[in-house]
Amino acid sequence: MKKYLGVALGIIAALGGFVDIGELVFNTQAGALFGYRTLWAIVVGVIVSVVLAELSGRVAIVAKKANFDLVRERYPRWLSITTLVAGLAVCLITLSAELGGLGLIMHYVLGWNEGFFTLIGLLIIVASSLLLSFSMIERVFGYLGLGLVVFTIAALHHGPAWHAIGRGFLPSGGSLQYWYFVVGMMAAAMMPYEIYFYSSGAIEEKWTTDDIPVNRANSGLGFPLGGIIAASLTIVAAQQLMPLGLTPDSLATVLQEALHELGPLAFYAAVVGAFAAIGGATIDSAFSCGYALAQHQGWPWGESKGVRGAPRWFATVLAAAGIGFAVVQTRVDPVNLTEYAVIASAVAMPLSFWPIVRVSQDRETMGRYVSGPVARPMAWLSYAVVCVVAIAGPILMLLTHTGELK
Repeated sequence: MKKYLGVALGIIAALGGFVDIGELVFNTQAGALFGYRTLWAIVVGVIVSVVLAELSGRVAIVAKKANFDLVRERYPRWLSITTLVAGLAVCLITLSAELGGLGLIMHYVLGWNEGFFTLIGLLIIVASSLLLSFSMIERVFGYLGLGLVVFTIAALHHGPAWHAIGRGFLPSGGSLQYWYFVVGMMAAAMMPYEIYFYSSGAIEEKWTTDDIPVNRANSGLGFPLGGIIAASLTIVAAQQLMPLGLTPDSLATVLQEALHELGPLAFYAAVVGAFAAIGGATIDSAFSCGYALAQHQGWPWGESKGVRGAPRWFATVLAAAGIGFAVVQTRVDPVNLTEYAVIASAVAMPLSFWPIVRVSQDRETMGRYVSGPVARPMAWLSYAVVCVVAIAGPILMLLTHTGELK
């Protein structure tokens, strides 16, 4: 019974924690511009996320090695350092965008100075990191993130055009701008920090081979259910904003969709859900900076070890949060920064994920838990998608001037 409860709680946490500022921005903008035509990109992104999360969790359970343990061991020194620098840069950019998003939400709801609320968001993140256990952080922010389910309710309440939605799950051609958003939505669904965090989390929570089913359930059910919320953001934007010719350029516009469709209660649920989802992603990004550096350098790491047990890991996490706050104080637009974070993450993904794919297929390391006839081709197909996104993302960003929304 305890194991089933753990599976259920893990699925709920993954569901509520799947969406972050990347999905809130890219998916809503895509729905406003292209209607339902980009929905298929969410499916691809979710499938790749499921595969990579399952692989990273299984490798962490069996080999007792997290992502950057493998990077350090499997790459020559120059390549491991390159991967570390790329991973840290992406996590810091993502952290800055997420932290700025927290300030934007509180500023929009309460109306005070945005910089002040960014500081409040930083203090909430630091306090949560220091005072809550790893599992509590994961579950509290994941459960509160379920407030975003109101977008799924809003999509259904509007009377969806099921035939048009169904066609949106089939790939179609389009302009360079269309493909920029397709690639961005895929990248937003498989941000590297999510895999760094998931891989390290399996070790933080001391999973054993008895938890292989938990790993499969969390990745195989939680992420797709979270993908439904992500798709709902696109559908609601297509229903409400596209007919008016409006393209959202702020988180406020995203939240107003719930207010317009379902009323004040739904609006506040969306606010809580968005704050929790972005707050959780902020902590994940900060933790991932610590995981990447500590694992690469061979330092003790992990929230469960406490400050005395892993001082350099905690120092890295706090330093990352401080750097993110300093970036936001330059008055950079968090929405614009999100676009750069998503595309930058695409570039870092191939180097970060290669060791996981390889080790998952190493029979000497994995024993009877080595990838089988289904997992092996899925891993290679997913990695191929990662490489295509990594190449196409920066090129399309340059050609379209970040989607030509400015």
